[in-house]
Amino acid sequence: MQRFNPFNMIHKALRAMLYDAALTLQQTYFADAAEADAALQKVETVLSQFEQHAHHEDTYLLPSITYYNPWLANEFEKEHEADHQLSSRLKHLLNIFRAATLPQERMVAGSAIVKAFTEFVVFNLQHMSKEEIVLNQALWEHYTDAELMQLNQTIVANIPPEEKAISSQWMMRGVNKVEAINWLKGMKQHAPEPDFWRVYALTKTELPVHRRVEVQEAILEREAIY
Repeated sequence: MQRFNPFNMIHKALRAMLYDAALTLQQTYFADAAEADAALQKVETVLSQFEQHAHHEDTYLLPSITYYNPWLANEFEKEHEADHQLSSRLKHLLNIFRAATLPQERMVAGSAIVKAFTEFVVFNLQHMSKEEIVLNQALWEHYTDAELMQLNQTIVANIPPEEKAISSQWMMRGVNKVEAINWLKGMKQHAPEPDFWRVYALTKTELPVHRRVEVQEAILEREAIY
């Protein structure tokens, strides 16, 4: 039986953000300050989302495993500290870039940012994979799916609206059609109606047409869609 994976949706959103920002960075001509600024704003959004995500895990998920396996919880806390160091390094490089006045200086700083962000991407892809394999196994040994779903709901309920808006957008971009359908069906049954319609609206802006139609028709009657 497939167990509930509390990391699945948010990790797909975070991976999508990493891939998108990484592609933008490698396409950016850093001597062009305006073009570079748009790319660096993506990096800043990624850093903010990862910092907030780590905070939620440190606050809710890791304490759930500390009682049973304090060594494992401590290991993941240390990885979050390492991730914070990578994030701080990137923020420092962003400041250096924005202080640059000459095109050549921007090119050098931009190259350093690309390399540092690549390191950030690699670290976080490995970290998220480890969470989904190692940390999930530990959670499954001690908690039922119902308990993990309740924990996940607690986390979601404590996410600030601005952060939730960004993560919801990238979840819709990052998940497959069945995951999107199940997500919306769950919200339709259990979430406040304005919250459901806010997320449903993302199907119109974040999904390609062929997937959008499939998801919408699975949620609403055809007459209500058009």
